[in-house]
Amino acid sequence: MMKKNIIILVMFVMHINFTGAQTLDRSVQPKPAPANEIKIKDAQTFTLDNGLKVFVVEDHKLPQIYFSFQFDVDTKLYGEKAGIPDIFSLAAGKATTTKTKAEINKSFDMIGATFEFSNESAFVSGLSKYRSKMIELFADVLLNPVFTDEELSLAKNQTISILAYISTDPEQMMSIISQILMNGKNHPHGEMVTAETVKKITVDDMNEYYKTFIAPNITRLVIVGDITFAEAKAEVEKYFKNWEKHEVPEYKYEQPKAPEKIRVAFVHKEGAEQSTINICYPVDYKYYNADYLKANLMTYILGGGTSGRLFQNLREAHGYTYGCYNELVASDVTGYYSASASVKNDVTDSAVSQILFEMQRIIDTAVSEKDLAAAKAFTMGNFGRNLQHPGTVANFAVAIDKYNLPADYFKSYLKNIDALTVNDIQNAAAKYIHPKNAWIIVVGDSKYANSLKQFASDGKIEFYDLYGNTPTISDDCTVYYLAGAVVILFIIFILMKRSTAKRKRKLNSRYR
Repeated sequence: MMKKNIIILVMFVMHINFTGAQTLDRSVQPKPAPANEIKIKDAQTFTLDNGLKVFVVEDHKLPQIYFSFQFDVDTKLYGEKAGIPDIFSLAAGKATTTKTKAEINKSFDMIGATFEFSNESAFVSGLSKYRSKMIELFADVLLNPVFTDEELSLAKNQTISILAYISTDPEQMMSIISQILMNGKNHPHGEMVTAETVKKITVDDMNEYYKTFIAPNITRLVIVGDITFAEAKAEVEKYFKNWEKHEVPEYKYEQPKAPEKIRVAFVHKEGAEQSTINICYPVDYKYYNADYLKANLMTYILGGGTSGRLFQNLREAHGYTYGCYNELVASDVTGYYSASASVKNDVTDSAVSQILFEMQRIIDTAVSEKDLAAAKAFTMGNFGRNLQHPGTVANFAVAIDKYNLPADYFKSYLKNIDALTVNDIQNAAAKYIHPKNAWIIVVGDSKYANSLKQFASDGKIEFYDLYGNTPTISDDCTVYYLAGAVVILFIIFILMKRSTAKRKRKLNSRYR
């Protein structure tokens, strides 16, 4: 009887398997479950009477804490003293009205804390048991700074050394010349910092920058770590409630325009073994605008990593480069698109052609569902990994406040990514990818420049130096060469004519 039951059970299982095999199509990949809304703990917030906004995220897993100050300062032009914010970042936080540089460093070292101070942010972190001492020290650095000639001199020398290095590195050169050409020299993003402008900066400029731009009413303070909300509020009120607010100037600039047609620019670097290419243009692209998610996903598919089309084309298919990537950069001032690579000199024109091809292809041809799914998986996975850091939650709260986002923006992030369609990606490409309205900029050996004329709408190469100036011999260098050749030939002709006349005189005198 038991044997009979076993046989019946086996037959029943086989029947189920056979039936399932008839209905299961293993060639079709199962569809993933729809993304759910993320449960993100909201940061706790409060605002002091002076306008300082505070965001607190409690995290008691480790006895650590950090305080991060973010200054919402507008970018501006500095003219003959370009570089003031950079010098301020290097010179700030070194001494106060109560402590020397050595005393400040010793005080932070004794409690194992680290701190930084720049023109856009300030930061201190360490063990939570020292939080009161930590914030007391940092409040002194932030509220009572002293700028000395010695520290200013060190900051200026360091900056000048960095500028000297930049002039030898093709990628750094490309970064600078691209910003100049995209934005123009009369735009903050195109203003050139030079050794000459840095040398003109004084201690008075540092004090003026601090008094003008460092204020509680344009500052957000993020506190993350082993501290309760009540403790955080008490510490902040103790050390920062008397920080006086003041009006901070705002600066607005016109949105730079992309070229009406393709323009080709070349910066000569003597002895360059590679061509550093950047196809770029300015674009009105702000943080968290209506297209932010779809545009980021589109950019990732085009060239955001090793699976991107640019990488697969230029490296895997053609072997032109170690890597080719693109980025669509958002900015409160002006954004830009950039596709870049460093390639062998003799394939410079071919590489440019393939980059332009891929840019046009993502506009003309819809991406596949497979590519879209892979991009979604990467983006959503990245988002999930970042959530493991408690500071991410605080940064979400800051972004919601700064950019006036819906309260559930990040809680709905995965759901909104998952809802994007192939059509959304193609619409984003049509809006932000402009291969026919771009700068093609190359830093390299000018011997290979002529091969790029085919891409320029006017058939000309524009030659520039690192500072965006047009050298004496520019795109029309062939005219100069021809003019020089004509002069040389004319001189040779005169010399030959004189030599012939001289020989004739000798012959005539011989046979007289």
